[in-house]
Order: sequence, then structure tokens, then C-alpha cells
Amino acid sequence: MTSIEQSVKSQFAKVFAASNWCLFKKIAESNLHEAAKLRTTNMLIEDDLKLLARNSRKRLLIGIGVELLLKAIYLKHGYVINKPSEKIALTFPFSADEANGMQLDPDQTFPINELIEKLPKVVQLQNRDLTLKGLKIAKVFRNKEGHVVTGNHKFDPSNYRDIASSLSALYRDAFGEKLSVRFSMASNERAIWKTVRASKNLKRARS
Repeated sequence: MTSIEQSVKSQFAKVFAASNWCLFKKIAESNLHEAAKLRTTNMLIEDDLKLLARNSRKRLLIGIGVELLLKAIYLKHGYVINKPSEKIALTFPFSADEANGMQLDPDQTFPINELIEKLPKVVQLQNRDLTLKGLKIAKVFRNKEGHVVTGNHKFDPSNYRDIASSLSALYRDAFGEKLSVRFSMASNERAIWKTVRASKNLKRARS
């Protein structure tokens, strides 16, 4: 008998192909763009909790956006993001060509931690430490905001700058795009989300 969890999972089950990378990137950008510009006035909660709710939502959007962006990168570069259904001799990351003929699990993809740790094997990073630092912060944001709520914490604005720097480097190295991003946290801080396709010098801005 199929459990309720398995039944719902089957609605989303898919072995992802390289051609899916663009959709992953677009949804990732939607989350990250929203995170950059989300304001307290957007939060549907009582006034004294609006700032807390906004900051929590920003961190969750950043974490989810980064995970989806990483998966877009793996797919774009020909790598598999679904876990194998059984033990195989290949070590992650492995390409779709290497996995040809092997059964992949449509319900399971590799977790964000592995995607971050193995990223240098997939993309040549010009600044490895800078890029991975921001991604690891985003991973913590995703894990924390998806599991608990804290009334306060020690706010460190450098976390958001580190993530922005990481994303800019990642867009350059993985997509050949120039990304300008700022996650607005202070009341007078202007949010930015803008990309430029370096190869064609084609401006694509979202405002």
C-alpha cells in the first residue's frame, strides 16, 4: 500500500535532464530577486513581528534560491542531480553520460551540502574561497529557517554581502553573466538585482 508521503512525492518525481537547467535557474532567480527586495510592508503579520518575519523570509528565499541555482549549474554542465537508485561505482559528481543505463531515483536529489562541496569539480571557480563561503552561509540560512524560529539573533550584515559576492562570482564563472545584487536589510538600503550577459553585452534587468 502506498503511503501518503509516497503518494504526494510521486506528483513531483522526475529524473532531471540537462534541458531542465533553465527552469531551475529562473525559479532560483525569482526567489533571490524577491529576497533582495522584500520589505516589511509585504509581510502579512502584526506590526511588531514584521521585521522578524521579513528577515526570516529573506533568509529562506536565499537558501532555496541558492540550492536551485546550484542544481541549474550542475544540469547545465551535464551533471546528474538525481541520486542513483542503488549503489554504483561512480562518485558524485558524475555526468549524465557516465550515468547512462543506470537507474536514478526520481524522488531523491543530491543535498545542498554535496552540491557546494563538489562545485569546484563542475565549474572552474576564479575565486574558490569567496564563492564557497557565501554558498555555505546560504545553506545555513536554508536549514535554520526551514526548521526553527528564533525571536532574535546576532545580526551580521557581512553574511549578506558574502552571499552577494558569492552569487556574483558564480554567475560569472557558471553562466558568463555579470550579476549586481544587494539584499536590502536596512531601511535606507537600496535593493539591487540586475544581470548582464557578458557574451553578448545584453542587459537584462529586473526591477
